[in-house]
Amino acid sequence: MKCTVSSSALSSSLSLVSRAVSPRSTLPILGNVLVETGDEGLRLTATNLDLTISVAVPAEVASEGRTTIPARLLTEYVGSLLDAPCTLELNPSTQVLRLVCGIHRTNIHGIDAIEFPPLPPRDTGAGIEVDGPALAAAVTQTAMAASGDEARPVLTGVLVQFDADRLTLVATDGHRLAVKTLEVAGGGEDAPTGSIIVPARHLTEVARAITPARPVVRVAVSPSRNQVFFTMPDLEISSRLIEGTYPNYAQVIPGESTTTVTLPTSALLRETRTVSVLAKDAANVVRLRTGDGTLTLLAQTAEVGDDEAPLEASVNGDDLHIAFNARYVLDALAAVDSDQVQLSFNGPLSPGVIRPVGTDDYLCIIMPVRVPM
Repeated sequence: MKCTVSSSALSSSLSLVSRAVSPRSTLPILGNVLVETGDEGLRLTATNLDLTISVAVPAEVASEGRTTIPARLLTEYVGSLLDAPCTLELNPSTQVLRLVCGIHRTNIHGIDAIEFPPLPPRDTGAGIEVDGPALAAAVTQTAMAASGDEARPVLTGVLVQFDADRLTLVATDGHRLAVKTLEVAGGGEDAPTGSIIVPARHLTEVARAITPARPVVRVAVSPSRNQVFFTMPDLEISSRLIEGTYPNYAQVIPGESTTTVTLPTSALLRETRTVSVLAKDAANVVRLRTGDGTLTLLAQTAEVGDDEAPLEASVNGDDLHIAFNARYVLDALAAVDSDQVQLSFNGPLSPGVIRPVGTDDYLCIIMPVRVPM
């Protein structure tokens, strides 16, 4: 194997694929990145057996070959080089990769690529095309609501539902629920159907990889429905799916509300963040109280102090006093992509709904906290 590649392109690609490297695996090979050359140039691949990231890097290939190199070492080393052409040449008998870049002449010991685990067959299932930035935003708006508790694996994932020309992402940790719907380009008879559960942290890596140079993402499900593939012009991310039955989220979405509040998103986000400073030592609870044309935010910690912030708002329906976990409210407000936000309530013990004004493609439901009012 011998090729020449830009050190900056190699560095950015290594940083991307290293997100799939397993830092605590008992298999040494999973700490390595697969380096191989072919018709498409240089390809880098890393996997932890659940998540696989593979990226093609433009390169001048003199001879084809493959090996694996410690990912952390290679990423850190290449990242420290000045931007210059970098020549990679493998000695197949010793599995030593020689890097020549600028004034550096470097030899790194690798492990034969035959030890690298077999990769999932590439993008062999039915697929649809999704706008990249829209998908990245949808992941950000929903994945934050997924659970981090591995005791309930299903809730650590994001439910992805395929429905003709729509893609719906759903996440919940039992305390909050986020739902986002996207318009997509259908794949005809070959389009995926039904729903799958994708680990939230893997979807986050997909969102992180989307750039202006990757404007469209093809989403495909393997015929065995145990893998999902996210394919971009130079990149493919595949994830093992979570098995199980996702909760029926539709039944917890309120159909009506007795109190609705509409106000500027930025003002509510800013003042909630400020009030929550006084709530950190009191279970992070922020109270909301509605009145005539006013939404008041309140926080109180017995040994620290209290804060009260009235905001002008359009209030319709019954007066209300309700409490929420401030972090959940802040996460939901940060995900709202409109100038105005609407809060809907059905009493102090029922879930609150946060949604953007002017669109019905996103909502976040938060369970209230029971505290003395």
